[in-house]
Amino acid sequence: MAGRRRLSDLERLEIVRETRKGVSAQVLGKRFGVTPRTIQYTVRREKLRKRDSGIRTAQIGTTVTPEELRDFEALLGRHGITSRSDGMRRLIQAANGVFQPDEHLADELKAFRAALNRVGNNVTQIAKRMNEANNKGMRPSFGPSSLGQMRSLAGFVLDFADQVDLLTRRRTDGISILVNEAMKELVDGEE
Repeated sequence: MAGRRRLSDLERLEIVRETRKGVSAQVLGKRFGVTPRTIQYTVRREKLRKRDSGIRTAQIGTTVTPEELRDFEALLGRHGITSRSDGMRRLIQAANGVFQPDEHLADELKAFRAALNRVGNNVTQIAKRMNEANNKGMRPSFGPSSLGQMRSLAGFVLDFADQVDLLTRRRTDGISILVNEAMKELVDGEE
C-alpha cells in the first residue's frame, strides 16, 4: 500500500475555499492527489476548528424603523455598550430564558379564542335569520330585544379587544424588564 499524501495548511485552506465555490470533493481529490473522503474530512475539520475556537462566522441582519433603531441605541448607551454588534451579541447570549414559550399567555389566548368563536357563532345565527327572512320576502324581525343583543355583542367585542391589548402590553413590559436585567448583568461582566 502506497503512503498517503499529507496536505499542507495552504492546500487545506484552498480546499475549503474551493468547496465554498461549489467544487466537488471528487474534482478536488484529483487536483490534490487525495481521496474525496480526505477532502470531506478536511472541510469538516475546518468547520469544527472554527466553531471550537469561537471564530464568528454567522451573520444576522434585521430591518427596523428609525424609531426602533434610536430606542435600541439609547438602550445600549444607557448600559455602556458602544456597538450595535456587541449589543446584539449580548442579547443573543442572554436570550436563553427570555424567548421561551409563555404558557400563561397561551392559556389566556386560548380562552379569548373560545370566547371569540362563541361571538362568531352568534353573529352567524343573526345573519342566517336575517337572510332567511329576506329570501321569504319578509321584513326581518328586529325588535328591542334583538337590538339589545346586538349592543351587548358589540360591547363584548370592544371589551375583548381591550383585554387582548392589556394582556399583550403587560407581556411586552415583562419582556422589556427581563431584557434590561440581562443587559445589566452582561455589562457588569457576566458574559
